[in-house]
Amino acid sequence: MKLSKVRNSVRLPKVLIALLICTFSTISVLAQLPAGYPQNFPQGTIPGYPNGIPTQNTPTTTPGMIPAGDGARTVETTEIEELEMTHEDSVRVALEEQETEDLELEELRRKIFGYKLFNGRTFDPNSVLNIPTPNNYVLGANDHVIVDIYGSYTQSQQEVIVDADGYITLNRAGAIKVGGLPFEEAKNNIKNALAKTTYGFSNGSTKMRVSLGDVRSIKVNITGEVIAPGTYTMSSLNTILNALYRAGGPSEVGSFREVRLVRDNAVIATLDLYDVLVKGFSNENRLLMDQDVIQVPPFKNRVAISGQMKRKGFFETKDGEKLSDLIAYGGGFSPKAYTHRVKIYRNTPREKEILDVVSNDFEAFIIKSGDSLTVAEVIDRYTNLVSLEGAVYRPGEYSVNSNQTLKSLIQNAEGLLPDALIGRVSIIRTNDDLTTSNISVNYRDILNGEAEDVELKREDIVMVPSKFDLYEESFIRISGAINNEDAEEGVEIPFARNMTLEDVLARVGGLTEAASLTRVEIVRRKKNVDVSKANAQISEIINLMVSPDLEVVSGRSNVTLEPYDEIFVRRSPNYEEQKFVELQGEVFYPAKYGIESKEERISDVLKRAGGITLQAYIPGATLIRTIELSEVELEQRRQAYEDLAGAADDSQVLELEEVEETIEESIGIDLAKILRRPGSDEDLILRDGDIIRIPQALETVRVQGEVLYPTSVKFSSKNNFTDYITGAGGFTKQSFKRKSYVRYPNGSIDRTRKFLVFNIYPKVQPGSEIIIPQKAQNGAEQLTAFGNILGTLSATLGTVFTIYSLVRLNTPAAD
Repeated sequence: MKLSKVRNSVRLPKVLIALLICTFSTISVLAQLPAGYPQNFPQGTIPGYPNGIPTQNTPTTTPGMIPAGDGARTVETTEIEELEMTHEDSVRVALEEQETEDLELEELRRKIFGYKLFNGRTFDPNSVLNIPTPNNYVLGANDHVIVDIYGSYTQSQQEVIVDADGYITLNRAGAIKVGGLPFEEAKNNIKNALAKTTYGFSNGSTKMRVSLGDVRSIKVNITGEVIAPGTYTMSSLNTILNALYRAGGPSEVGSFREVRLVRDNAVIATLDLYDVLVKGFSNENRLLMDQDVIQVPPFKNRVAISGQMKRKGFFETKDGEKLSDLIAYGGGFSPKAYTHRVKIYRNTPREKEILDVVSNDFEAFIIKSGDSLTVAEVIDRYTNLVSLEGAVYRPGEYSVNSNQTLKSLIQNAEGLLPDALIGRVSIIRTNDDLTTSNISVNYRDILNGEAEDVELKREDIVMVPSKFDLYEESFIRISGAINNEDAEEGVEIPFARNMTLEDVLARVGGLTEAASLTRVEIVRRKKNVDVSKANAQISEIINLMVSPDLEVVSGRSNVTLEPYDEIFVRRSPNYEEQKFVELQGEVFYPAKYGIESKEERISDVLKRAGGITLQAYIPGATLIRTIELSEVELEQRRQAYEDLAGAADDSQVLELEEVEETIEESIGIDLAKILRRPGSDEDLILRDGDIIRIPQALETVRVQGEVLYPTSVKFSSKNNFTDYITGAGGFTKQSFKRKSYVRYPNGSIDRTRKFLVFNIYPKVQPGSEIIIPQKAQNGAEQLTAFGNILGTLSATLGTVFTIYSLVRLNTPAAD
């Protein structure tokens, strides 16, 4: 019976302990999962679900099936629909190919010389009706003819229309034949008919003026290789060029050199558009008549021009035209063209060949269809160039034809500078194999007649060195209490011979008021250091005393400065600039006060300011001091700014300013103790720039941070920390209560303390600010903390049950 009780008493704690361990393990696994589980898992990362968590409405697509909407329904496609989709794709591809071909064709057309004439927006050759009637204009049916008779016999103006038979009818003259006649000839017929019935024409007292009114419309057929062939209706004043413009001009295979005008089944004119393009006019640009045909045949010969020509592209040539004609069509050579020889690339019946044509053969060389003219650029090289560099008055490039020797070249360069090193003139010469060689010349011997003059060659470079090129640039540096903005870093002055300390002091602006006239030091380099001695002198120190007039009055006399001397003007230890503190707030005389001694304290300045007023809030007194940041603090601030800049997205604009090296900090002071015990440790020694701020009596407490309604609450001596939190609405779920703190009016801080599981909040004074921080834990951290708590709790319960089991084992069973 006892054995059974023992077994039962042991089994129960074991089961409970195992259950708690399983619970703890599960919570620990959950604590390690990120916040938002399972939504934040990417596909294929959740254990047990390699393809992610399955959802009920996940759409699946199989051949012949189309997802419908949210995946709850699918639509089955038929073979006809699939064929229709394939047809649409093929149409789209065909349209894309056609668009590509059109772009390539347009690019080809733009390269054809003359194409832009008919496709430019600013070119408009359409006929203008308000112009004098051309004498070669042929009258026809429906032309309006205006006849005006004046002089000794006057008749009202008549406007008549040419009938279908070519006649017009005038008063006193009857029917007159004008149709099919040029305008000038028709005028003579009208004059002759009127002269028979009208007085004054024979002796000239009666005169006649004939003009053309509304012109007839004609139809012209444009055929052949044009952009838009067809039949066009236009006025009878139009020419071949006008009609071609209406049709868009010749196409990419149309001829610009042989535009035919066909009338009554015969070619009556052939227009060469190159005459219009090159010369600006053509005698074959005829006026059109009704039912004329303009026929543009394919081109016969087309050649290409590239390289250094004014015009590039494709040009059309006639049989027998020469290379010189093609060059003229191309506008001639560009300024950089190599005109002595050009290259022609030609197609033979079997392969290609290249031909070199020299300038003398341009007039005789016949161009063939398919030829490509390429004009190279002139070589970047001079045939007669020599260069002169260095210590001469006019360095630069010269002609070797006018400067055949070294002496003549230097003379034409206005001679040598005084610092020229004439004994070591160098000539850099380019050899035939493009290597270079150096020729050293003693120009002094040439001037003295002791050596022959050197003959120069093309591309020679003559270099005349300067004496200054052989010396290191030297300077003198001065720093310290000098009247110069760069005094701290030091001012460098180029060295000059016979320079003295007085000269340097005058050049940098003299000395400041703080300079010690008895402590001017010159540190000079040693050029003969004995390296065998450990205590060898490595520099020479010269101490001098100067007067206010910058004259040396004591020390080494007649000191002349040498290159690289360092001059230090020490600051006088007895000189001290004024320092100030500022009193603000509730004192009788708030203002800026000068610090009288190095040990002046807060109480001393308050006494000079007349003391504090009755309205002063003594616990709120604050000392504000400017603190220089250390290098570590500056680096931390720079890193913080860089992190902010890196975290800013494209929608934010973050302007990074330079990190200030000083900050203002509030130092909490106990003004009551300072007033009671002046000179005590609480009574701080003042520094330059300190600000003592004494506020009025404060009546509110400000509550900020993680509270429901951050606000200011009226101070009451009966209220404690939690009362003010209640006045601000209470804590939020994110409130970090045990990290709460109070900032007092004087700048001091007091934090919340903890005793067991209780928070001991700080006291609150008038004008204080209560700050409740936010918890920084994310979801995973909270789960981890909760898991740790449960782990501790399970371990505690396990211990309790263990003790309980031991107690039961040791307890004697009742009879």
